[in-house]
Amino acid sequence: MKKLIVTLMGASLFIAACGGNDVVNEASNSTNNETTSNGTYDLASGEEIYQQKCAACHGGDLTGAGASAVTGLTYDEVLDAVVNGAGSMPAGLVTGSDAEDVSAWVEKVGNE
Repeated sequence: MKKLIVTLMGASLFIAACGGNDVVNEASNSTNNETTSNGTYDLASGEEIYQQKCAACHGGDLTGAGASAVTGLTYDEVLDAVVNGAGSMPAGLVTGSDAEDVSAWVEKVGNE
């Protein structure tokens, strides 16, 4: 009887621990992703990419640091600049889904 109780308690703890991770992952995904009319984007990734590739010129607060401010822009305007270049900014600094993520993040933060 004692072994049965210990086994059931152990199984309960195991199941509870596994179930808890799903809830945490779902919560973090929902806060890091945003769905817009253009698709679904990973905003946390977009912010990280911005800090690595864009902030030196456009400023950590998007107000410009040697290059133009990137506030008040739409997703499409940012994506066009990232993909095709703008002014002295060369094309292709960020590509693919990274370009989409950073564009979505800049639009969101730059319009708050």
